[in-house]
Formats: sequence, C-alpha cells, structure tokens
Amino acid sequence: MPIAEIIRTRGVPVHVYADELEPGARRQLVDLAESGIVVGFVAAMPDVHFGKGATVGSVFASGHAVCPNAVGVDIGCGMAAVPVPELKRAELSEDALWEIHRLIKERVPTGMAVHDKPVEAEILDDADRTRWLSGQLNQRVACSLGTLGGGNHFIELVYDDDDAVWVMLHSGSRNIGKVTAEHYNELARQQMKKRNVAAPNADLNHLLIESDEGQDYLRDMNWCQRYAAANRHLMLMAVGRVVRRVTGHAPDESKAINIHHNYCNHEKCTFTEPATGKDVTMRLWVTRKGATSAREGQHGIIPGSMGTGSFITVGKGNPHSWQSCSHGAGRLRSRTESMNTISQREFEDAMKGIVCETCKELRDEAPQAYKDITRVMQQQADLVDPVRRLLPLLNVKGYDKAPWKEKRRRR
Repeated sequence: MPIAEIIRTRGVPVHVYADELEPGARRQLVDLAESGIVVGFVAAMPDVHFGKGATVGSVFASGHAVCPNAVGVDIGCGMAAVPVPELKRAELSEDALWEIHRLIKERVPTGMAVHDKPVEAEILDDADRTRWLSGQLNQRVACSLGTLGGGNHFIELVYDDDDAVWVMLHSGSRNIGKVTAEHYNELARQQMKKRNVAAPNADLNHLLIESDEGQDYLRDMNWCQRYAAANRHLMLMAVGRVVRRVTGHAPDESKAINIHHNYCNHEKCTFTEPATGKDVTMRLWVTRKGATSAREGQHGIIPGSMGTGSFITVGKGNPHSWQSCSHGAGRLRSRTESMNTISQREFEDAMKGIVCETCKELRDEAPQAYKDITRVMQQQADLVDPVRRLLPLLNVKGYDKAPWKEKRRRR
C-alpha cells in the first residue's frame, strides 16, 4: 500500500502510512515537521500513536540536530528472535510449555525485578561513553542485564509456517536508557534556551550534533543501544537454555535477529527536496522512534500482540519512509482505556490456547488493546515483505508478580 496521506505543513511534508491518525499524534507530527531541523519529510508508520515529545512510530532525518525524546526514553528498545529448527510445535505438550514458562519466570527477572548479583558482560567493560554516563553505572545497572522490564515487553515461544519453534522477545536498555534520555533532554532544553530557540512543544527539545552536548548524547545513546542489544542477547540465551533443558533442542544462534527501534543513526539517504523537486543523496542523521530499519534485504521483526502473533520481514529500502517500517502493531487503545473497556472475560477468551498469565494487571496488554497486525502489514506493503508468520504458543509479560505460583491457569 502506498502512502495513505501527505500532510502539508509550514515546514516539510509528513508521509503517513497509517489509515487512521489520532488528533494528538497528528499535532505532534506537524510540530516535528515545522521544527526547522527536519530534512525532506517526516514519515509516520502504520503503528503511529501519541508519545512523549514525538509520536511513537515516527522517522525523520536531520543534518544538524538530534532530539532525545524523538529517539525515545527507552534507548535501543527492540526485538530479538532465534529459531529452534529441530523443535516442532507438536512436540510441545501443555505440561512442557508450562514448565518452560515456570523456568523462564524463575531465571529472567521481569517488571522492576533484577538479578541478585551483577551479570558479567562485555558491555560493562565498554568504555566508549562519557564520564557522566560512567557515573550512572551502579550495581543495579549490572544486575539489570538479562532482565525483561515491564509494560509491553515480553518473551514468547512462537511457531512459524513450517511448525518450527522460535524464541522471541521485546526489551530495551532498562532504566539506564531512561536516565540517559531524561538527562540529555534537559541539556537540550537548556541549549535551546541559550540559543533563544523555541521548542514546538515542551518535550521536543533538540541538541546541535556538532555541539559538545550533541556529541556526548550520540556517544551515550550508542552505548545504551549496545547495552540493550546485550540485554536481549542474554535473555535469548537464558530462554534457549530453558528450552533445551525441557525439550532437548537448542536454538540456532547463527540465525538470531537482534534489532533496535528507538535510536538515531548516520546513514546515506536519498530524498526529494521539496523546494526544488530534485532528488538529493547525502548522509543524514535518521531518527527512528518506535520504527525499524527496513533497508533492502534487511531482516526485521514486527510483533502484533500477546495473542495474535508476529512477522519476520525483509526490507524493501523504500526512500519515502527513510528505509523504515513499523516496530509493531501499535496501540488501538491507551492503557487506561484498555483497563476500563476490556473485560477480564474478553481478555481471557482472547488468550485461549496460549500458555500465559491473564491476571487483571495485564489487561492493558490484551490483544484488543492493539491494532490488527494483518492490517498494519497491508499498510506497509511498500516498505517490507513478510517472510514468516509467527503464532504464539507461550507468553511471558513484563510483570512483577508470578501468578502461576498461586494458580496455574490451563487453557
């Protein structure tokens, strides 16, 4: 499906790939397009929705500026997946799935929980960061590696069109990414005030890339990305060991995918200059917030919801989206609206046949809270090709408690 709508603004246009756009998200997209820092256009993915400062599901390029809140507070948040090629869905009994679920909850802390002792990992010895960030690396940061976090983060066992089983998960940089984003957003606010430049909205502050603060942000943002990737890798390995213990089959680590969807990257870009109508090719800083890189031939992962499955994709390198695609299905209802309008019975019915927790605290993550993933994929048919559909067998959400200890729910 081509671009659904082009929003004309006093700045650059907005390419909208979504067939619905909430008023708050539309306002944020226009704010960004009129901010004076964007080159070419802003792209809004099919899962676009209102966010802090900038929409989740937005992509733009700049030659001179970066916005911490347009990158996102969970720097480096992303997806990871690895196949277990010799394990077929039919080999996994319900008892085996519940045992895997129990062991994952035992070995991978979720919600606010972290490991009891620091985790040994190369990222902690990676000194390519600022002195400020080094000062934030306390014991909790080391104990947070290999942990899931909360909200929409999850671990799943899924199966593909050949009934082969995969381990898949969604997580990010935990609290260190949030602390970093907030620190640099405040520095951006101060820098703009000194330059007498007004922000389009209170949370959309930017740093000049050539400034000391801008260079420091990019350095620390990249470190947080590497931390997030290491975090996902450690969880993939931990879940892989659980699967091997229960089934005797191990994941094929050589086929693992580990990608970000909250980051800024210096890339070669081609776009049409609005003023002249001419195509221009140059290196720009591309910011993706809740969006995934989809260069030609690049593999990606687009999750739906805890009940509807996900897709492994291959990018088409479409320049009209800054070679990007959605990072998921995107929310249809806010967390508050979901808790107020989705009944417990509706939540549990939607999860029948999937080994998971369906406690009331997770109702804001019910499948009904998210857009239809098949429709989202149709809207970005010009951006990616789906190569595998993954359907859920087991789901672990980022939740502090472990209801399975109190009452095991059979489906």
